Amino acid sequence: MDIKRVTSKDLVTVCRRFLAKDPVTNVLPLGDLYSPLFSVSNVYCAMKSNTVVGVCSVYHAYSTPSLVLSAATTEIKQALIRKALTEVLAEFISLCPPEDVDLFKEHAVITHSRSEQQMTTTSPKYIEHGNIKATRVRSSELESLNRFYVGHNAEAWAPIQFKTGPYYCVKHNGNIVSAAGVHIVTPQIAQLGNIITDEAYRNRGFGTACTSALATALASRGRIISLFVRIDNAPAIHMYEKLGFTRKRGIAFLILRKKAS
Repeated sequence: MDIKRVTSKDLVTVCRRFLAKDPVTNVLPLGDLYSPLFSVSNVYCAMKSNTVVGVCSVYHAYSTPSLVLSAATTEIKQALIRKALTEVLAEFISLCPPEDVDLFKEHAVITHSRSEQQMTTTSPKYIEHGNIKATRVRSSELESLNRFYVGHNAEAWAPIQFKTGPYYCVKHNGNIVSAAGVHIVTPQIAQLGNIITDEAYRNRGFGTACTSALATALASRGRIISLFVRIDNAPAIHMYEKLGFTRKRGIAFLILRKKAS
């Protein structure tokens, strides 16, 4: 088995095709192979007999790098982890199926973990909320959006993600009080994220309006719509189910510290 850094256009295309066979399971590494995320990601692929059999991506837009794996055998995942960790200095994040958690224990110490749920839909419901209107965030409003997310400690936000796809918001007195956006948009699937409503404006349907407008816009071109949510966040899960999302699989969110070699 050969582990290669994915840099050429031809290899990017081959890896995209491999991952697109199961876009739900492979949503994170698949998204890292598309602009603009590819510019801040180091992607590796495992090859056997000139055929891609696994992919791993290290995303560097956050202060702490994020390492994610495609579906593959345990042997392939272990080889990809070893290669990817050569560029990780200390702390890193991973989101993976619960059964993959033990793959990291040889190389790193888990300092924090939580359980999340992947939810998906192919036909999200558009829900109107009276006078509440969610509008698409314009490029000229990026600074305001960034202030909103930074002020609300959004852990998965980086301004480069605004270039990935649409963000929708609800404003009150000219200020953003609720927003929803995307981590990833590919031809097959979109991963929603940064769905946040200011505490003073919750339970008014603002988050539902943003998420509904965003999901229906993205699904209009035939994409699967995916998101991750903490399993203990019952209000959010209820909102997503109301919008047509169903629970797909468990996800482990890990913060790890690389062991000294």
